[in-house]
Amino acid sequence: MPISPLHLRTLIDTLALDGHPHRRALELAGLSEADMEPQGPWVDDAWLDRLMQAAMAVTGDPAYGFTASTSLAQTRYGPHALLIVQAPSLRQALQDIREFAPLLVETPELDVIEQGGESLMVARPLGCSPEGLRFRTEWLMSLCVQLSRRAGGRGEDVLEATFPYPQPSHIERYRTVFGQNLRFNAERATLRFPSLLLDTPLPGHDRVVYDTLRLQAETQLALRFQRMDIVHAMRQAVFKALPQVPDAQELAALVGQSERSLRRQLAKRGLSCAEVVQRCQREVAERLLAEGRLPIKQIADETGFSSASCFHRAFRRWHGVTPSEWRGSGT
Repeated sequence: MPISPLHLRTLIDTLALDGHPHRRALELAGLSEADMEPQGPWVDDAWLDRLMQAAMAVTGDPAYGFTASTSLAQTRYGPHALLIVQAPSLRQALQDIREFAPLLVETPELDVIEQGGESLMVARPLGCSPEGLRFRTEWLMSLCVQLSRRAGGRGEDVLEATFPYPQPSHIERYRTVFGQNLRFNAERATLRFPSLLLDTPLPGHDRVVYDTLRLQAETQLALRFQRMDIVHAMRQAVFKALPQVPDAQELAALVGQSERSLRRQLAKRGLSCAEVVQRCQREVAERLLAEGRLPIKQIADETGFSSASCFHRAFRRWHGVTPSEWRGSGT
């Protein structure tokens, strides 16, 4: 998956600020300073995965993801990190994370599901290897706990934290951050907490500062979409919309085009709106199947299909086999 080089730059700066051999980390990851130009072309997320593994190697800390989540390096580039800090509430901070995710990554890493008086924060962290996924999960979920603390949350407000991997050796770090209600080898990474925290005013919120930062982020987002190839822009819009599946008219509005102009540009590439959407659905489905955590019915829901049977039919068209057969083959 393509990601902004800001992910690489921020992690390297975090290592440097902490006094660790960041250049050695670059060497271990097979990267150079030129690969991390903040305004440079997007890179494959496998590069970040290698760098996360290198960070753990040079620090000697298998739990460095927790440390990295508190780094001031995250606020150095662009307004999005500062925007979250200045948000009026945890709910708005999470909405901003999703809305401005296209500045950093094609698909948001966080989602929130509310049910009754509780909320479930679901993390879909970047990473390819088990070690990289664990590092990013620790980073992402620790960041969420920090946000909840700013909203007045206490240790007992983390009702449960689940992780899609075996219990690590540094379990005490998990207990310090997430409390005692931990579950490993789960289907996905989640935090369950009282919904009341979502709308608690965050301290230090300044409306003028927040509005200024939001305008900057909106401008950056608009510029990014303008500079993108139209198909790339459509892909980002679809990834952001799923599990809702936008039609041609909605897609055109999302990428700032008339429907007629969008169809004409796609026709020159031998594509249609439906084909672009289906390719995105296919990529997300393949990723979730490869991760092996979610049942087929839930993957159908996540990818915007009205039923598991519709998902099966589409997947058989794509691969000639059912989702279960594809997953079982280890493709």
